[in-house]
Amino acid sequence: MIAALQSAANQGLQISTDAASESRSKLGRDDFLKIFLTQLQYQDPLNPMEGTEFTAQLAQFSSLEQLFNVNENLSKIKSVQDSESRFQALGLIGKEIKAQGDSLSLKEGASATGAFDIQETAECTVIIEDQSGNVVRKIPLGQLDPGHHIFAWDGMDEAGREMPPGRYGFSILSLNDTGEAVPTDTFICGVVSRVSMEGDSPVLYVEDVPISLDQVSEVQLPGNEDNSS
Repeated sequence: MIAALQSAANQGLQISTDAASESRSKLGRDDFLKIFLTQLQYQDPLNPMEGTEFTAQLAQFSSLEQLFNVNENLSKIKSVQDSESRFQALGLIGKEIKAQGDSLSLKEGASATGAFDIQETAECTVIIEDQSGNVVRKIPLGQLDPGHHIFAWDGMDEAGREMPPGRYGFSILSLNDTGEAVPTDTFICGVVSRVSMEGDSPVLYVEDVPISLDQVSEVQLPGNEDNSS
């Protein structure tokens, strides 16, 4: 009997080792079933497995099977969702979007547009910075009401010199009547010029500014701007 049990243990160990080499030490349902059948094959006929223990192991296998099925279904759902998000991204090419962010894309001979939301009436100033963090331009907007506002930068610095095309950053200095800072949310505005399908999820581009789909908060046809400041 001891020899039989030792043989069962050795076979179980071999199965476990094979499973590890094929699935990086993760026990699969087939491996579980093989071990279970090996255990039944080498059990002591004079002292068989009790019914409650046998039922418990069957329940464990059933639970394992259900977990595998759930995982497979979730993987299929994720695959479908990924495909849908890629098609949605392609449909945004040529559309005007508003997305969370604080970047501006300046084209030669054109202005760059950004947007922001304020929660209360405030005196607002747009601060434009280059990629090194140096202040390029400050644009006073005056006192603005709560809500959404759009601004345009003509691409000039404080001395009236034309800045080179490229990517710039911006922030909004918003102060209420008592001089306290007002919470402000900033947004990237522009037309989607291309979509990169590399990586796990698509990336939109407004000129050279990359934007993920979860940053987008509004989509509209070009030219339908409102609440301009």
